[in-house]
This record gives sequence, C-alpha cells and structure tokens, in this order.
Amino acid sequence: MRFLADAMLGSVARKLRIFGFDTLYVPDTSDNEVLRLAAAQNRIILTADKELFKRIVKQGAYGVLVEGASDLDDMVHIFEKLGISMDLSKMGSRCTSCNGILVQKRPEEVGELVPPNVLARYKGFWQCTACHKVYWDGGHLGRIRIFAKNIEERLATSKG
Repeated sequence: MRFLADAMLGSVARKLRIFGFDTLYVPDTSDNEVLRLAAAQNRIILTADKELFKRIVKQGAYGVLVEGASDLDDMVHIFEKLGISMDLSKMGSRCTSCNGILVQKRPEEVGELVPPNVLARYKGFWQCTACHKVYWDGGHLGRIRIFAKNIEERLATSKG
C-alpha cells in the first residue's frame, strides 16, 4: 500500500514511514498536483482537508479523510478505513525524512556520520540509500513501540 500525505499530515507521514509504509509527503504542493501525483504513482491520498477530499471522491481516486486530532487517532482511522494491520517486521525499513529505503550498516561504515558517543554506545545502524541519513536504536524506539502497541490496542477494541 502506497500513500501520499498532504501538507497537514507530516507527522503522520513520518510515522507511516517508521512502520514501513511507502509514504510520499508533499508539504508545498497544490491540490491539483496532489491529485496528479497520486494518480500517476497509484497512491492513496491522506488528508485532513475536506475540500480536497471532495475532489478525491469526485475524481474517483482513493483517499482517506482524517480529523487531524492526534497522530494516534489518525493512524487508527487510516488502518481501520483501509483494513490494514500493524506489521512490526517492516518497522525501520524506510527513512522518516525522505521515504528512502534503509540498509543495515556496520559501525565502521557510519563512523564519520554519527557523533563519537553514539558510535561507542550503539552497534546497530541503518542508513538511507537516498539521503544517506543514519539511524540507530536510540530511546525513541521504545516510544515508537509504545505508539504501535496503542494503535494495535485501539484497532482490537474497535473490531469488537
């Protein structure tokens, strides 16, 4: 499943990427360009813009209208609407900045790209094949796992 998140959903786009979803984020793009890109790349449009959503429906494109109240609410709504379940095995496979693919790297391969204290403290590193940003298993990973658990719990309670 491939997504295109409009300007209002940058944080949701980053979280979808964290969970391994191919998510294009277009912050400075017109509604016409959003519609064109989504059609050309076969993407589901995610938006909190009611007028844009009306255009999506009118054109017969695929989209999900979210409330934008919180990332948790929006993610649960998207997953429910599209029948998606959480697949944590894909977590950490995409760059949160550019949507590129992450590949595992040895510490010596990223030594000049991360602070020395990080290099000394962590052994697992991943680098984006597109923008070359480097990631590691820091404290944020625990918060992301809690967020994923909250999504799973909300999805389970909504199913019955």
